[in-house]
Amino acid sequence: MINKYLTSDEVQKLADLQKSLTLTEVNINCIGLYNHGKSSLLNVLIGDFEHQTFKTADVRETTVSKSVQVADIVYTDTPGLNENEDDDRVVMESIFKSDINLFVHTVTAGEFSQAEVDFLHKVKGFWKNPEEFINRTIFVLSRIDKASSEEEVQTVTEKMQQQLKDIFGIELSTFIPVSATRYTKGISENKDTFLNKSNIPQLQKEIQDIVQESKPRIKKTKVERLNRYYDELILKLKSVASRKEKELQKVQKEQKNFENDISQIQQTLSNKYRELESI
Repeated sequence: MINKYLTSDEVQKLADLQKSLTLTEVNINCIGLYNHGKSSLLNVLIGDFEHQTFKTADVRETTVSKSVQVADIVYTDTPGLNENEDDDRVVMESIFKSDINLFVHTVTAGEFSQAEVDFLHKVKGFWKNPEEFINRTIFVLSRIDKASSEEEVQTVTEKMQQQLKDIFGIELSTFIPVSATRYTKGISENKDTFLNKSNIPQLQKEIQDIVQESKPRIKKTKVERLNRYYDELILKLKSVASRKEKELQKVQKEQKNFENDISQIQQTLSNKYRELESI
């Protein structure tokens, strides 16, 4: 019966949220502008050093979210931000379902672009408590092997932290500068120096720490999401009920007016009939 008043997207979203309560895996969502190193990062995190799982071509490959599960973690690559409105919508929906976010930004681009700032403002508007988004988001500064110096990496990081403070009003946020290229080279050549300088092991540890610390909170968050969505649907259905009630009242009023008109017509005809009989 409820499906009669909800869209297919709303029904599917409700089903997804209900199903999420039974799932134990942790969803890690990778977001960022096109060509900022999201796919390369995900490939090394899942151990694909041939970069075949998440495509990393120069042309835009990711137009829909793609997910791969490794152990109890589901990694999801999303379309690049600011390509078009549909892509941004897909990313926002993916963030809605995620437990942890990796926001990837390449160091060679400098601080957050206006497109990224605008998107983060949209994200802020989505949460009643923006700190929830910050607490479960790791900001990854990619391609540090392309930076001119460690000082450049530090300067860019500080500028981005200030931008986040300006947007969310929160001091603390996790930033990890990484190089997928160095990590891949370290694996292929079996050199710890490259592995350590890539900071990928640090990112992996940070992810695992957040996963372990967040599992109880993630379960609670899933319940809260479902309850919030129930509230949204209840408000919508109340609005539908109110509209239907007004429509019913209008019909009833029209019916009453119609009945009055009929009664008056019948009375007029009766009077006319009596007049004719008296002739």
